[in-house]
Amino acid sequence: MNMIETIKSLPMALATAAILAALPMPEGTPLGSKAFAQEKEESSYASRAKTRKVPAMSVDIHKKIQKAQEAMDLKEYVEAKEILTDTLESKRINDYERAVAWQLRAMISYEEDDTAGTIRAYEQILQYAESIPEALELNIIYGLAQLYYSEENYQKAIEYVKKWEPRAEVISVNHLVFIAQVYYTLTDFDNSLAYIYRAISDAQAVDTVEVKETWYGMALSAHWELGQYTKVRDVLEILLINWPKPQYWIQLAGVYQELGDEKTSYSLTEAAYKQGFLDDKPLQLVNVAQIQLARGAPIKCAWVLEKAFKEDRIEKTAQNYRTLGQCYLMATEYERALKPLTAAAKSEADGDLWFQIAQVQMQLTHYTDAVKSFDNVVESFDGTKDEKDADKRLTSVMQKGQALTELKRFKEAHAAFDTANRMAKDRKDKRMITQWRNYLRAEQAREEMLEG
Repeated sequence: MNMIETIKSLPMALATAAILAALPMPEGTPLGSKAFAQEKEESSYASRAKTRKVPAMSVDIHKKIQKAQEAMDLKEYVEAKEILTDTLESKRINDYERAVAWQLRAMISYEEDDTAGTIRAYEQILQYAESIPEALELNIIYGLAQLYYSEENYQKAIEYVKKWEPRAEVISVNHLVFIAQVYYTLTDFDNSLAYIYRAISDAQAVDTVEVKETWYGMALSAHWELGQYTKVRDVLEILLINWPKPQYWIQLAGVYQELGDEKTSYSLTEAAYKQGFLDDKPLQLVNVAQIQLARGAPIKCAWVLEKAFKEDRIEKTAQNYRTLGQCYLMATEYERALKPLTAAAKSEADGDLWFQIAQVQMQLTHYTDAVKSFDNVVESFDGTKDEKDADKRLTSVMQKGQALTELKRFKEAHAAFDTANRMAKDRKDKRMITQWRNYLRAEQAREEMLEG
């Protein structure tokens, strides 16, 4: 049973215990003192109860309580409440009898999903604490802690925990986990860790209690909040060994990165990728690709991204296309780099990227495509005041002229060099343009001679 189910079942459990707790009965009643004393000894709380003198229940009050129970069995809660109100208003009613009546009111509130009403009823019972068995009092105090927690009144929950814990004879693993959860919710992470590790230790000491993944999960979160990354690593390794889930691989890789151990971080990320744990995590897939770059394996970077694109696992964004293209370039796969780089450049209208693409196209003798790419560079940097961008713009016009020369589009090549010459301010650039003009004229003359 999880914590929420435990909390929800608590009021009914306490209310049932409350009825069993009605032990001092007058002789001759259906539940006489001997029979009821035996019931008392068999109840879970009464067997541990410290000695406390509990008043007897009168025959008259017992009849009213029994009548209220009968109405409750028939789910006639309005009638049951009326009977209990009448009982509580009786002139001859002792504190023990009041406590029993309020316990039935708590049961009705629970059945009506009235948590606030259940809390009020239990707090009324505590006003008569000296007239009920001490173990029952402690159960109610602990129950109030759980009920307040379920109502998100965490401060009140911890107040009741602090009242209960010093007096409790038995503190179970489930108790410890609950207290840890309350402290965690209050952002008291140090106390939360103390209790959750106590719970884990106690559970490991016996064969009948299974250590839960969620307990380590709470410890993990608390260590993260405290910035205790070495502890985070240790807990994640335990989780990974015992509950090998994808997120633990990713988180462990992240914490090793945080601790400065990039080699282990990369290995864990790659292992998670190979197991398919990252297939539904686009950012992590791109991260795997970038890790391959960092490890000097650009072709593996490209393979990761190509596969992710093919399987629609990452978005076809300009940045992702750019990364793929750069991976191919670094792997000297120039032909394969052009398609993703061009897709990225078109999306971003990036002059620098168009310039890089044009250089690759010139190297591959894709002159027609290079002419278009150089035009895109010129357009992107039109009107720029940045000196580096202006230099790329001039270089693009010059190299466009070179590409047009190779394509034997001589008239356009002359126009390109004319434009470059007007743009050039440096003597070195003008000298280079002159050299290319001379080459252009020679190529044009050779072509005319071959045609003649």
